[in-house]
Amino acid sequence: MSLKQINFPIKLNFFKKLFLLTIGIVFLTIVTSFIFNFFFLDKFYIYKKKQSIIEIRDNIIKQIDNEKKLKNYIYFAEDNFGVRIDLNLRPHMNSTKKIYNSLKINDSTFKIGEVDGTSGVMFIRYYEKLNNGYVLSIRSSMAVINSHIHDIFLFNIFTGFFSLLLSGFLVSIFSKKINQNITYLKNNAKKIAKLDYPKEIILNSGDELEELAFSLNEMAKELSFAIENLKLFVSNASHELKTPISVLCLYSQALARDNVPNERKKEYYKTMLEKSLEMRTLTESLLTLSKINSPDYKIFQQEIDLKILIENSLEQFDYIEFEKNLDVLTNIHNLKILGDYNLFKIAINNLIQNMLKYSPDESEINISLINGILTFKNPISKKILKNHDKLFEPFQRGENALDENLEGSGLGLPLVKRILQLHGFLFNLSIDDNSFKFQIFLKEKAD
Repeated sequence: MSLKQINFPIKLNFFKKLFLLTIGIVFLTIVTSFIFNFFFLDKFYIYKKKQSIIEIRDNIIKQIDNEKKLKNYIYFAEDNFGVRIDLNLRPHMNSTKKIYNSLKINDSTFKIGEVDGTSGVMFIRYYEKLNNGYVLSIRSSMAVINSHIHDIFLFNIFTGFFSLLLSGFLVSIFSKKINQNITYLKNNAKKIAKLDYPKEIILNSGDELEELAFSLNEMAKELSFAIENLKLFVSNASHELKTPISVLCLYSQALARDNVPNERKKEYYKTMLEKSLEMRTLTESLLTLSKINSPDYKIFQQEIDLKILIENSLEQFDYIEFEKNLDVLTNIHNLKILGDYNLFKIAINNLIQNMLKYSPDESEINISLINGILTFKNPISKKILKNHDKLFEPFQRGENALDENLEGSGLGLPLVKRILQLHGFLFNLSIDDNSFKFQIFLKEKAD
């Protein structure tokens, strides 16, 4: 059985998870403290006692040649450190004698046990045979630790219980606040998923949740804008396709019913062909724009001869040039750039077609390449739009195109913009009362 097939009936919200996690950490800390106290508290006490005895021994050795200072220090050490110090030439107790006889000069040892074997009181004892024949004995009772272990255990229980209560109370307040913020963000995210965009998502928490709220707010605005643009895009596309489809349906029905005089059939077929080509151009532009707007779209880099590309494009649209009696002036030197040939050809074709289409009859248009800046400049009959940036939106066309009933879908410049962005070329559009100028800042191919 896979993990996906397992059904977990118990679900915990964030508040409960955080609460249980915090209580679990506190409980684990308390249990760890008890374990360490049980196994290592007496060992640690013995270690510290040994360190204290060694320090006392060092001070005695330093002052052993000064009897007065030595006596004063022994009195001080016994009173302040709770130890018993003996410095004798010959030990009196049998147990001490055995240890004395087993030691060599400047040899030392620690012993833990009862002094007489009957009192039940444990001592830690230090013995050292000095080079003058004296034996130094320092002992300290371990009754203190034995009598306080029970008190320490009770105190740990009390502090552990208090810590659990306090941490539970604090984490309850803290996690509830976080849970409220998460619930607030979750509810707004659900609204966005249903395309019900909240006016503003505000969260003043001073942490990552506040940043998430800001991101959700921005996402809602961008998504709302994108959806509205998509609706407008679909509406405009439908409108652009509706007219040629209606003409094709009407003309094909008339031809099928044989309601068209023979002398007009050629005109009908010609109109149907023009509308079919218009639909094909529109759908190709829509598909291209959709494809290159994909986030993962990658261009195919190859060498492009810019001069030949522009000459071929001018030749393709020379029928417009002859129809309107336009004078095309070019100043293009040989320049090779790196880019996607097919896409860059679409951009150049759109720019040149727009120049020829929107220029007044018997006017002059210019295409030049100076210092890596490719410029397309042509006169216009009137100001196109107050806001030039709108020309880069799909299906947006200038006033001159609408007033003069010029064919077009308004997809040319959006395609040009996206293609240049994919190539990393900067561009600039400027329009005044009588001229349209589009500049592309090219990157030459490295040798």
